[in-house]
Amino acid sequence: MAYDRKRAIGLKAADARELLRKYLPYVLKVITPAQLAQVQKVLDAEVVNPEIAKGANEIYKRSVQAQSGNLMMRNQKMVDRAYRIMNTQLQVREADQHIRLNYQQLLTPDALMPKSDNPDEAEYLLRVRATLENKGIWLRFDNALVPHPDGGGKWHIDPRTFKAWLCVGYDGDAITTNDGLLDREELMSAVLFGAGYWDAVHRGPTQRSLDKQINILTYEINSGVDEHLRLLRRKAEAPIVSGISDLLGGADLPDLDIWDYPRKLVRRASELNVGDNVMKSPPFLVVAAIATRNNANLLSEYADDSVKGAGRAITALKVAKTAGEVAEVGLAVTGVTGAIRGTVRIAGKGAARDAAVDAAAERMIAKHYARDAEIMADLPKVKWVPGPKGSVGGRGIKPGQSSGNGTGWGKW
Repeated sequence: MAYDRKRAIGLKAADARELLRKYLPYVLKVITPAQLAQVQKVLDAEVVNPEIAKGANEIYKRSVQAQSGNLMMRNQKMVDRAYRIMNTQLQVREADQHIRLNYQQLLTPDALMPKSDNPDEAEYLLRVRATLENKGIWLRFDNALVPHPDGGGKWHIDPRTFKAWLCVGYDGDAITTNDGLLDREELMSAVLFGAGYWDAVHRGPTQRSLDKQINILTYEINSGVDEHLRLLRRKAEAPIVSGISDLLGGADLPDLDIWDYPRKLVRRASELNVGDNVMKSPPFLVVAAIATRNNANLLSEYADDSVKGAGRAITALKVAKTAGEVAEVGLAVTGVTGAIRGTVRIAGKGAARDAAVDAAAERMIAKHYARDAEIMADLPKVKWVPGPKGSVGGRGIKPGQSSGNGTGWGKW
């Protein structure tokens, strides 16, 4: 330190090491000697400079030799002496109370490592690191208010009492920390990062996409049930005519309980789409969507095969189409289809596209969930849900086979 601290010590100036030891003990391990000296200089100035100014002012007052009204005659030597004394004050600025630290030395090893399977978390943490590179983490310290010695509930600034904290940027959001070593929770205590984490991860693109697709599929399942009920009412209201039409067309209307399966799975997908981890939800969503698609195709096939029902399959076809799209988005979230942010790359149309979706779903299970006993126990085999004749996962497929594009749903 370039100045003699004896006077500051005699005036009982605050000690920089003790200040950091009280508020941020870990910072003592990473702060440089020059930075610590900067802190001490500011603390010393709080008690030294007022004393210097007091002494200089006393000499300046005594420099008056004669006075007439506002006109004063001063001893120039004493005036010069007063100014020389004043110039011995410690030169500090407000900026000296902002010290940029090496943020990498302040973070725990896992502070910026993803803790969940949500890809949005990894992306957000990269943005946090970029912000830290740009803005930095700064040590801040300032006078602290203390109770006035006269009591009465009054507070005042004590030149020997300081507080210290860390913040993001030169004068940004404060970071709540016990010792200055920052883990994930402490880093996110800065409003800048904590609020951003909620928007980017908790309610980020991946989770919002899943929520949206769950809602869409729930609506389509209900539409499929409504269409199924309409067809059942038609049979009940005209059993003879509809029976003949079904017989002639080779139509077979399945039981209404085929919708229980996708309903159960989509509820499970919704239950699992909470918190930071999101990858347990997509398999339930995808399988529920495939089952919904198969069910809707069965209704469409029945309407086509039944003479009286011909031309009334538009609702079922819409349900099947939308359910297939939901399955694609669910696959996109897992990365199996090489998709980003809900856009898919599954080529083909009709049965070929359905076969590609089924094969991609098989890969998803194999890649992400083969070792997850919880999911495997909750996911019944899709082959239990019959599809239209000759469809993927339905009738016309050999046991344990799909369309030939994968190992088959039966291997689950």
